[in-house]
Amino acid sequence: MPGKTGTPSLEAGAERERTLDRLEARMEALQFCLRTRRCAPQFELWRHDLRETRETWFRLVDPDGQDPTPERS
Repeated sequence: MPGKTGTPSLEAGAERERTLDRLEARMEALQFCLRTRRCAPQFELWRHDLRETRETWFRLVDPDGQDPTPERS
């Protein structure tokens, strides 16, 4: 069993990239829904989900950083 080196394993890095890709795809789908279905009853839910997904994406990309987009954008 290899010792801990403090660096992420190749598998962990690949899993992180897959997670980021999934989050990006989710954000694109939610943005599309928000643009095309403004009158849908789910609009507020989609907007909230987009905000949460964006926050998760930014936490994974830069854990010490902040979302550069304003809350109401």
